[in-house]
Amino acid sequence: MRWMAGILLFGMALAQSLTVPPEAQVGQALEIRGADFPPGRYSLKIASASTTTEVDLETFNGNLATTWTPPAEGVYKISVQVGERTIQAQTRVGTGQAAPAAPVGPETALPSLTPEGLVLGDWKLPLKGEWIGPKVLGQRAFIARGPLVLEIDLQGRKVVAQHYPPAEVRALEADAELTVLLEDGRRLGLGAFAGKPYEGRWESLGVIREYLDTLSAAGAGALDLSPTTNRPYWYFFSLDTKSIRPTDLEAIGRDLLQRGHRPELAWGQGVMQWLEPWLMQVRAARKQGLEQSLLWSDFFLKYLPQLPGAKAVLWEQVDWLEAQGRPDLEQRYREALRQVASWQPPFTSANMASATWVLLGLYGLMLLYLTLMYLPAQLRGVRPSGGWLAGWLRHPLLRLRHSVLAYTTIGERTLLLLLFLLAALTLLGWGFMARSEALLAQDSLMRATLRSSAALETLRSFANTAPLRGLLAYAQAKENPAEAARLYQAATPWTYVLLGRGTPEALAQAYQRAPSSAAVREALGLGGDFWTQVYREAGVVREAVPTPRIIAAAVALSGLQSLTSDFIATWRDLPIWPSSLWAWSVAVIILLLTLYHLLCFFLPKPQDTGNNLAWRRAVQLFFPGSPTYSQGWGLMVLLVFAGGLWLWRLGSGWGIALSGMALSVHLLLWVLLVYRGNRQTH
Repeated sequence: MRWMAGILLFGMALAQSLTVPPEAQVGQALEIRGADFPPGRYSLKIASASTTTEVDLETFNGNLATTWTPPAEGVYKISVQVGERTIQAQTRVGTGQAAPAAPVGPETALPSLTPEGLVLGDWKLPLKGEWIGPKVLGQRAFIARGPLVLEIDLQGRKVVAQHYPPAEVRALEADAELTVLLEDGRRLGLGAFAGKPYEGRWESLGVIREYLDTLSAAGAGALDLSPTTNRPYWYFFSLDTKSIRPTDLEAIGRDLLQRGHRPELAWGQGVMQWLEPWLMQVRAARKQGLEQSLLWSDFFLKYLPQLPGAKAVLWEQVDWLEAQGRPDLEQRYREALRQVASWQPPFTSANMASATWVLLGLYGLMLLYLTLMYLPAQLRGVRPSGGWLAGWLRHPLLRLRHSVLAYTTIGERTLLLLLFLLAALTLLGWGFMARSEALLAQDSLMRATLRSSAALETLRSFANTAPLRGLLAYAQAKENPAEAARLYQAATPWTYVLLGRGTPEALAQAYQRAPSSAAVREALGLGGDFWTQVYREAGVVREAVPTPRIIAAAVALSGLQSLTSDFIATWRDLPIWPSSLWAWSVAVIILLLTLYHLLCFFLPKPQDTGNNLAWRRAVQLFFPGSPTYSQGWGLMVLLVFAGGLWLWRLGSGWGIALSGMALSVHLLLWVLLVYRGNRQTH
């Protein structure tokens, strides 16, 4: 069987072909095509006696395609390496009719842009909006608008190619070949568009739809003979869902992966102006049956599971699959969605804000409880110094000596200090989580890829700390492997960093830290997960990706490090403060309360505190869980009681039951406390 498989593979290798026209002209775009190539990236080498050029390409359904404009006459050899085999083709380039000095007549007149479109003699290509150009190279003219470049054959008077730069075009330039100047400042040749993600404004994709609608409305669709293959994912994003075929969905998904987008990374709201109808198609397709619905839901689960709103729709799909009697599909979706959830940060700034207020509420309630518990004894103690309030003015040191915490037990002081520290730390975590979310909400980092020029520049603008070096290393691992390797060595050794290092020791360490990680298991040949086959079908090597959980943690930890190096600026700039006055007021309050708590551990407990047992039992009756506050269990009762009230306020029937259960436990503890006290008295 092995020799048969070898013969089949050998036959597949021999089936690969590279075709170019046998003759071409200087200044005229040369079409180069390849067929039956394995999925992956290839380097196309174009060489003559005087010059050598390399163009990076990616396969699309096994095909390669690009255009290149010869700068000078001569014989050009075109080759591409496939494993150990070299596929070659050859063309002869001459000056011919492409000479720019050809006489201008009715047939060779230069095109011009008018309000109605591109006009060449009596031929007109209907267009809307403001277009750039035309830029003429030989017998080809180029015009551009937004993220769309049209290539027009002046002899055939047809649109022969649509080119899709990865951002809006600012200008068209030409030397030996056409170059586009993008709005982000990059200059790219037509062959350099391959493999790059879209970085322009999402609303600019309306240019593509408007162009297609204009041709359709004018009945001029025959004027555009451009190939329909090798179009990028953002071309399809601009289309109506009715125009998308099942084969398009898989092609779009593969193109997303080949251009650096990863299902592990998150998308922002900007793309939803185009993909919202696509997401709703998951629900609409259920009326057409299981197969049609799965086409759309599988697409989102495989390639866009972290699109805004996708998780909710996919969880609906889980319930729908269960209702259809397909527990196998339901379980597959459920397990994949659990993994998607594990990529998200466990806490958000909203969660941290709620936790901060809860802890501050518990701290304030405990302080009120202790104040009331020991109020009679404290009033007797402060009477010689002027009273509970006037004592601060007459004898402040003596009044501090009779602070309420001086009357408490060590357990009560420790519990109150612990609540204060937890509230302060949660406040700090809230601030840095909000800062992390604000930084990561930038559009350049919300396109499910870190391997775009904009994302790379954004990451470079962050602080140069160990947690962030790993992100920067991952972002440039393809473009600058040497620099990425250096940064991986200096980064915090998280799982994706260890896999990025790629050494046997690092791989073993990664497995010890994360034995269930699919990327780690794939690297060691131990299996994979739902997305293993997705990556393989796209011809993309599975890497460990810094998930949103890791990215948020890296930015937050970097912020904590900056707190030690520049406390004033870092504290003041936390996005949770309405103004700098709030920042410094909170800082002063935290400092004073910290000193107060530490001082109270050194205050001796007054001797004459009195019994006041009836008063203390009465106070404890009105504070749920108070009989066991000093042991810490009472706080659980209090939290359950408060949680029940909150659920009741939200309309949940379980709220009253939880609060009633907490009150029952509290009353039981209170009765037992009173009973034990009476027995000890007798």
